[in-house]
Amino acid sequence: MIRILAIAILLVLNGSLLQSQSDKPKLIVGIVVDQMRFDHLYKYQDRFSNGGFKRLIREGFNYKNTHFNYIPTVTAAGHASIYSGTTPSVHGIIGNTWYERSSKQIITNIGDANELIVGTDKLNSYGASPRNLLTSTITDQLRLGTNFRAKVISVSLKDRGAILPGGHTANAAYWHDWKASPGYFVSSSYYMEELPDWVTRFNKQEKSNSYLTDSWSTLYPIDSYKMSAPDDNNYERAIGGKTSATFPYDYKSMRERFKEIGAEFQLIWVSPAGNSLLTEFAIETIKSEKLGTDDITDFINISYSVPDVIGHTYGPQSIEFEDVMLRLDRDIENLLKSLDATVGTGNYSLFLTSDHGSVPVASYLADNQLPAGIANIKKYEIALMGYLNSKYGTNQWIENFDGESVYLNQDLIKQKKLSLSSVQREVADFMITLEEVTGALTASDLQTQSYSYGMNQMLQNGYHTKRSGDVILVFKPGYVQKLDPKITMQKIKGTTHGSGYAYDTHVPLLWFGKSIPKGQSLRKVSVIDIAPSIAQMLNIQYPFGTTGEPLIELFD
Repeated sequence: MIRILAIAILLVLNGSLLQSQSDKPKLIVGIVVDQMRFDHLYKYQDRFSNGGFKRLIREGFNYKNTHFNYIPTVTAAGHASIYSGTTPSVHGIIGNTWYERSSKQIITNIGDANELIVGTDKLNSYGASPRNLLTSTITDQLRLGTNFRAKVISVSLKDRGAILPGGHTANAAYWHDWKASPGYFVSSSYYMEELPDWVTRFNKQEKSNSYLTDSWSTLYPIDSYKMSAPDDNNYERAIGGKTSATFPYDYKSMRERFKEIGAEFQLIWVSPAGNSLLTEFAIETIKSEKLGTDDITDFINISYSVPDVIGHTYGPQSIEFEDVMLRLDRDIENLLKSLDATVGTGNYSLFLTSDHGSVPVASYLADNQLPAGIANIKKYEIALMGYLNSKYGTNQWIENFDGESVYLNQDLIKQKKLSLSSVQREVADFMITLEEVTGALTASDLQTQSYSYGMNQMLQNGYHTKRSGDVILVFKPGYVQKLDPKITMQKIKGTTHGSGYAYDTHVPLLWFGKSIPKGQSLRKVSVIDIAPSIAQMLNIQYPFGTTGEPLIELFD
């Protein structure tokens, strides 16, 4: 009797374990839309299709109050934070670039001189890898948790948009190389010695070239774009030899001008065709790599870079930006249809978010009587140097001043037998006297104090002891950093990002697919909550440095 009861209990337990396994999606799809604010989901919704963003909202779960919780809000830090479940203070990607004290050089987030680009048609002396990322990602944990049987692949136009989401153990990361090849997707020797045959076949179709034989006109009649500024205005940057940033965009003539500067195929980054190209490549990746075809969960990361380039060039108020978002909606619809057909409806889980938002163009804000201005970094550096020279004697007291971070010459300070923390304090106190600066924390402050709210907490979350500067600054809302001391408000074209203000931190977060409930929440959450939520879905370990929390509504 006892033996029969024991067998019955084992059968029940095995059944629940089997059920638990069947609850896992066959594929996780992570989508990051570069420079997409939360409000973009609703600003253009009347013209979205039923099968793109609207489908994700209608059938999935919408976190309407999702924010980044650190400064600076830039692409590399955003991707690293989403997938590592923590902030730059832990994962170490404190920007797209940063000053490295040991080499006294500016380094890039994924630059790696020990690797080469694979798939380019020219010899190259530059490479890329995730080695600067100091912790694991949710994709690493999936690989570890399945004894490396799960496949993880990342695709993007930007190298950092592909490499950082894949973590240290991705099977592959692919990005668009406009520098040498004719718009080919390439990878790094960190992952492989040569491209797979299917990538080579895809490249040989020269889709970048095909897309750039057309011109870009608006999807709808141009006078119907009521949510954007007029097509011809003073807030957009004209490129490719055009005298104004206006439709249509004739790629044939524009690419000739791009070709003159060695960037012919970068033109696709400033076109909705770049999103369509990446969607095609992502669909081919899923099919060729047979992602989601067995009982071991796979993971594909897709990062859409075009909205970011469009925003920097034309600004979020532009018809160009609106048209790109309307067309991206159709690309998302095509991706979902392909996933339904290849992986199966209800067999995959998907999240969509952004790596940062953007501020409206500063000149546009000023013209509409809203707070805006210029934080002129070069002027600040000159003023600070003058102050330090008058106080401590003429010398090279500053090693690097790249915007919000001041790197002091620590060797000189030590040589002069000065207190580093005292000099840092002097710098912070001086900088806070400048009209445009609203906050300044020293490295000593950030290492010894614990800030629980506001900009100070966001600065602390973005501060890394080994990589960040001696003093970190905060500027007024609506103020943009510029290095050229001669620039005026009227000359500012296109947008930027990087602050801790809502326009940069408030991003969409949609969940969709297998085991995802329908609904929405106004609870304030962070993008660093994405990774631990996926870990709970898959019953795997959190990324090493996780400071986020699982999104409990997904499990109710």
